[in-house]
Amino acid sequence: MPLTLELAERFIAGAKAKAQQMGIGMSLAVVDASGNLVALARMDTARWLTANVAPSKAFTACTLRRTSAEVAELAKQRPQLVESIASMAGRPLLLAGGGLPLIMKGELLGGVGASGGTEDQDVECARAGLTAIGAD
Repeated sequence: MPLTLELAERFIAGAKAKAQQMGIGMSLAVVDASGNLVALARMDTARWLTANVAPSKAFTACTLRRTSAEVAELAKQRPQLVESIASMAGRPLLLAGGGLPLIMKGELLGGVGASGGTEDQDVECARAGLTAIGAD
């Protein structure tokens, strides 16, 4: 199953609805399995930097096939490994909660990222988006 723009837009709609319910301005991003940006949305009330943070969280989750919060824990235990992966990828990894791998029917399609609230709020919105598209 390929990652489509329509699927990415549905993720953003689900995550955005959760952010609105929580009263938080967020940026929401979806990357494909290669880490390339498929969709990005910045809500009107989201801070400017969130538009850079959300795709980085999505890229981090996709690259290591685990949540960006789990990558942050891995970096504490094995910093050289994480630095090496970032160097090979040619892009920095963002070590904060809010990035989740996008897995459907056991297949990694990419990653998603949310930025604008606390790490827990970011994760909650990203999970709502994944639920909206029926991801694992």
